[in-house]
Amino acid sequence: MVGPQEAMLQSDCMQEGRQSKTKHIFVGDSQMMALRNALHRLNGCPEIWWHNTTWDHQELLASIQAGRRVKDSNGRFHAKTDQTPDGDLPKGCKEEGIASFIFWDAWLDWDIPLQDIQNEIKLLGVNPHEGDTVVVWIGSNAISSTGRQGVLSSTIDKLHSLGVKMVWDSPTFIDDALMAATTSKDMGTDSHSGIPVAYTAITKRKKRGELGSNQYKSEKAFSAGGVVEIPMTKRWQLTNRYRGLQCDGIHSDMRARDPLYYDLPCPKGPESYGKSTYCNWVEPFDDRVREHCPQFIGLDDLVLQSGLFAMCAAHESPFCYAHTERIR
Repeated sequence: MVGPQEAMLQSDCMQEGRQSKTKHIFVGDSQMMALRNALHRLNGCPEIWWHNTTWDHQELLASIQAGRRVKDSNGRFHAKTDQTPDGDLPKGCKEEGIASFIFWDAWLDWDIPLQDIQNEIKLLGVNPHEGDTVVVWIGSNAISSTGRQGVLSSTIDKLHSLGVKMVWDSPTFIDDALMAATTSKDMGTDSHSGIPVAYTAITKRKKRGELGSNQYKSEKAFSAGGVVEIPMTKRWQLTNRYRGLQCDGIHSDMRARDPLYYDLPCPKGPESYGKSTYCNWVEPFDDRVREHCPQFIGLDDLVLQSGLFAMCAAHESPFCYAHTERIR
């Protein structure tokens, strides 16, 4: 998708003073990782993706075999990333255009990693209480339907106390048919209906609210309450409209997947589908699909723009309506 460049909001559009610094921190799962890289693209900065964590894999396996509890900086094993690229930055990329990423899996822990966010703010050398602009983009697709609205309310309160600006990332549309088609789990086919059992299992989890982050119902109910207005991305609306562009039923860019999801079996043994007792992944990705998976990064770019518009131009004419005749 191509549109007029003057209609694109920049990542410093919410900056309050000329002398203040603007820093972005993305907190969440793989969707937020992809959104962080969309901000890098907007600023002409290098994209940063997951590392090949061979050493971590070996440490995990040894720890499990020895019966030790696996720990990391966030209390949970996951793939690591560099916060800033090595070497010289390309022309046009400034330090302000590089964002931080903090991992948060709300399925295991509803409380946001507040201490990690505070440490990152201190490390970046900014002070939101003294005029600097710190934007925390936060969200997780793995929040059960029963807890999502409570997590949203709690997150608002905690980030407000830090003096930062907050953008809540709405859930992605879960395309269960694509998820069933790309998963490495072969559960057979129902002899009566001819429907793959994996598809039925995913669909049931979605209906129960265990998958799909309550399909925007929590965000809609929160907004209808009118207690407080917070900026939200239009991820749900965009991925719902362009669902056919999703590679694995969740992501529009395959690179956003943590390699743990599709490269390794659980070292402790097979797991029940949709559950994770010993390992942190529940939706293994069919490795054969990876090399043929397209990268529709423009969809993530639109999600980023929707968040910037929610912060900087929430009550103005939306981009899609104001420039429809010039979009191709």
